[in-house]
Amino acid sequence: MTTANNELLRFFFEDVADTMSGIDERLHYLKSARNHEEAAPQMEALGVLAHRLRGTAGLYGFPQMAQLASVAERLLMPRPRLNPELQGTYTEVMEDIAAALRGAIKQAEATGREGNLGLTFAQSGAAQKMSELLRTQPGAFHLARGHLRGQTADLDTALGSAGPEPAAAGTPAQAPATAIQGQVGGDRLSQQLHDFARDNAEVWEYFAPEVQEHLDALQLGLGAAEPDVAALFRSAHTIKGSSYMVGLQPLGDFAHRMEDLLGAVRDGRQELAGPAADTLELASDLIGQMLQAAGGQNVALDEPVDRLATRLQLLAGGHDWTEVVARETQRAAAQQAQQAQQAAQVLPTETAQPVSNLHSELAAFGRENAEVLEYFAPEVHEHLDALRAQLERADAADINELFRSAHTIKGSAYMVGLQPLGDFAHRLEDLFGAVRDGAQALSSPVLETIDHAVDVLARMLALTQDQDTAAPQDTAVAQDAAQLGERLQLLALGRSLDSILESERAAAETAGTAPAETAPQAAPSSAALLAARTSVRVDTRRLENLMDQVGDLVVSRARLEQALSQFAALQGALDQSQARFSRTVRDFEERYLNPDMVSAGTADTGRAAVLGTDLSEQFDELEFDTYNDLNILARSMTELAADFSEVRSRFEQGLRALQEESEDLGKLTRRLRLDLSRTSRVPFSGTASRLRRWAREREDRLRLTIEGESTEVDTAVLQQLAEPLLHLLNNAASHGIASPEVRRAAGKPELGQVTVRVGEVGNFLEVTVEDDGQGLDHGAIRVRALEKGLRSAQELDGMSPADIARLILLPGLSTAQTVSAEAGRGVGMDVVASTLRQMGGDLLIQTEPGQGTAFTMRIPTNQRITDLLTCRVGESEVAFSVGTVRVLLEHRAGELLSGEGGPELLLDGERLPVIDLRRIWGVEEPSDTYSLVVLNSVTGDVAVRVDAFGEIDEAAVGALGGVLAQLDYLSGTAISAGGQPMPIIDPAGVARLARRREAWLRPESRSAAEIRRAARVLLVDDSLSVRRLVSRMLERGGYEVVTANDGQEALDLLQLDTRFDLVISDLEMPRMNGYELLSALRGRPATAALPLVVMTTRAGEKHQRLAFQLGANDYFSKPVDEALLLRRLGSMLGDA
Repeated sequence: MTTANNELLRFFFEDVADTMSGIDERLHYLKSARNHEEAAPQMEALGVLAHRLRGTAGLYGFPQMAQLASVAERLLMPRPRLNPELQGTYTEVMEDIAAALRGAIKQAEATGREGNLGLTFAQSGAAQKMSELLRTQPGAFHLARGHLRGQTADLDTALGSAGPEPAAAGTPAQAPATAIQGQVGGDRLSQQLHDFARDNAEVWEYFAPEVQEHLDALQLGLGAAEPDVAALFRSAHTIKGSSYMVGLQPLGDFAHRMEDLLGAVRDGRQELAGPAADTLELASDLIGQMLQAAGGQNVALDEPVDRLATRLQLLAGGHDWTEVVARETQRAAAQQAQQAQQAAQVLPTETAQPVSNLHSELAAFGRENAEVLEYFAPEVHEHLDALRAQLERADAADINELFRSAHTIKGSAYMVGLQPLGDFAHRLEDLFGAVRDGAQALSSPVLETIDHAVDVLARMLALTQDQDTAAPQDTAVAQDAAQLGERLQLLALGRSLDSILESERAAAETAGTAPAETAPQAAPSSAALLAARTSVRVDTRRLENLMDQVGDLVVSRARLEQALSQFAALQGALDQSQARFSRTVRDFEERYLNPDMVSAGTADTGRAAVLGTDLSEQFDELEFDTYNDLNILARSMTELAADFSEVRSRFEQGLRALQEESEDLGKLTRRLRLDLSRTSRVPFSGTASRLRRWAREREDRLRLTIEGESTEVDTAVLQQLAEPLLHLLNNAASHGIASPEVRRAAGKPELGQVTVRVGEVGNFLEVTVEDDGQGLDHGAIRVRALEKGLRSAQELDGMSPADIARLILLPGLSTAQTVSAEAGRGVGMDVVASTLRQMGGDLLIQTEPGQGTAFTMRIPTNQRITDLLTCRVGESEVAFSVGTVRVLLEHRAGELLSGEGGPELLLDGERLPVIDLRRIWGVEEPSDTYSLVVLNSVTGDVAVRVDAFGEIDEAAVGALGGVLAQLDYLSGTAISAGGQPMPIIDPAGVARLARRREAWLRPESRSAAEIRRAARVLLVDDSLSVRRLVSRMLERGGYEVVTANDGQEALDLLQLDTRFDLVISDLEMPRMNGYELLSALRGRPATAALPLVVMTTRAGEKHQRLAFQLGANDYFSKPVDEALLLRRLGSMLGDA
């Protein structure tokens, strides 16, 4: 169960205690009722109580209680009019259910767990009484007669060991009875199920009740007068998915067959009547026996499960009942013939050893020759791609190119010592030689055999590399290689493929084994679609160009060192000038500024008196005064100034030279970076051949067109795109192009068109997957988003079609009625979007109802280092990829236009929305200047306001992580020149912000905290647990909460106290329901404008429509998301 805190659990137990008290009281009245008129009101009241218990138990994480309450609700709500002799049994069943629920509640209160409620209920005998009740009088419960068969008897009749004889149209054939329930002996499936339940007791504790719940739904639905095929499909699909999830593959496989048949019914390829309906009922009963076998009962399952799975498969394939009977008869005869030759069946044991030996040999070669594989594997991959490219041309294939590629693989394999690979390539070479010599023709079957042979070569190479691309089925590569090698050899001798296959069938019949018509072919995984490569081949001319650039770097570095040595010489000249300056100043100080060093007479002047006169005076008279100390100091200073001027001039020259060298070095490194990045690029054509292989497997449903095959893509980027690309392709094939019947009705060709378009647009790689199907169903997306609690009804109403379409990228949102093994429209799209976000890219969606959908994966071509324009927002730095910047502008606020969503920029006749990063970053300082960065985006250009423009710098780009990854207007992070991290703004994400400003623009007049402190909320719900839980959410959001038990109590409160700002109300409540409360509030002047939000488990369109017609402000589906609830309430109260 889901762990809850003790206080909330206390509320839960108080609530269910009150509910159980009401159930006991109503059961007492039901037991004493004398007729149906007295019993019907009690049944209805009990149904309401069971409904409440189901919701409360489910909300608090007690699934078995919720399930059993749901069973009770189903039995009560029809208010069945039973025969008098059955009324006592009916009452006993309801009492047994109540007793089981009381026991589970008691155990949950003591231990926190509800225990094995389903098993306890079954062991009490209540389940058998309930089944007998439903079987005896199904019409009272609105079920068709016979919807619950006797499991053993009916299965014995329908799944006999001998082939059934054809019956009348629409009547299931009868077969001799075979005991199914009895001594199991060596029954493999029964033992497997029992072992699983024993070894996975904790898993079985929650898994078995879930399967039983959906099994009950299947059986009830199949017996209904008008079965809900979609609901039946979902039940089978859920059993299948849950079984696969916990690792119980046999049950998942069998439920998958049921799902396929129900899918055929849904698509109109089968009718849910006659043999198909009976087969589905038998299948549901057989699943019940699987659960019994897991619980320890002796049930024989191998034969009936195998036979019924085949029958389901045939019916799902559109075969009529006569053909199904014929196939089963033929199969039974084949089994008898096989049993007669069991002594000769030793091939599986004999073939196991070669498989193991080849696998070990290939793996050992890879371990011992890792250095050889570094150059050998890329070469083989290159020639395999060349083979596939030629095979795509079919009859126009160049046989000489095919021969050369096979010959090179053979020779290289022999050269490095990988003999198994060389031997197999030799067989392929021989066949190409025979074709070249006219001894064999490249017919379609031969081309298909060659295609399988190329796949076997790739699988053998993958085993040497020990990569994840070596799928589990590759452990059988030896058997496939041996079989295909023999076919290649016989084809090279001129034999036809038909005669070879006939010989294989004859040999298989002699040995008693099943023949293999064609080589095994696994469904392509993302790894197989875009195989990872640890190395790539680089053209020698490109390497020579790189070496030339490295030489230029060496020269540039030498010039840079020379410029630095000049700065060292300048440093010496500066030191000398500084020494001279210091010496001159010191001499002057000693003569004139230090009085202790000045004496009378000529002692300190150094000049003698001649003829009683100071020599200095005589020098003055002779005009020699220019040689006195002051003039000498002045001349020294002039000389020093000249020295400094020269040093400054030399410094400027050196700095200029250094800057030029730095610019040249930057150009060299940028060119080297770009050229080096191109060395890891490969043409998309290598992947295109694999995509065509994917399309050939679906050629009965679609036609694939690939554009831009010559575009070169980084191998690492291709590998990261593998899973998203495969998912988009499978979605287009499985659900995008629609079924042939739907396409015919729409006037389209039966074959769907899927286009993959690859190209570089600016600094971005764009990979588009487009189909011509029915487009995304915006209405279904809206409903699912509301049901999942991802958005409120009011938010959904305000969204544009483009924003509605992007909701499929949210985790867990799917609009598909079914989710196949390949794809489901919307399932996994969040993985596609998150993968692209980690790559700094985005997923663009363009859809047109009835015309098709195009998904464009847009990824920067420079994944590691790129040119960024840095800007300042407040005290932070942000960056824009230079390739996305259209222009930089500065405007005053008055020069901008006013639009519906805020300011707009008029540029070249186009009005562009302005997104204020200052508001998003929380900058409150007012400014009248708008510094705008206009960004290019495929969804429309947009202007972004910053505080100041910066410089263009190269920077290493990193992926987003943690909380930042949730902000779709950021594409990555980088480190600024100052060493600080800065976010990189994503133009497409910013353009989406422009369409939903409420996500980032908050009212300036009142803060969210002020709104919440001022708000009083009236919460109306008849469940105490819901009132407690939602109250906690609101109180954590800062709201004052008052609760009411139903609409009448809420109306009374509002009459006494009008100081409420908002009402949240459930719909289904006693006395006065939510619709009645809403109508009453809108009819009173005092409460006509009071905001009212509906919160209910009813997410249907009709419920929403009625609520909004009556005046609801918003509509939520339970269980409500706390963040969504608080966001919407804050928005409504902020606008009020």
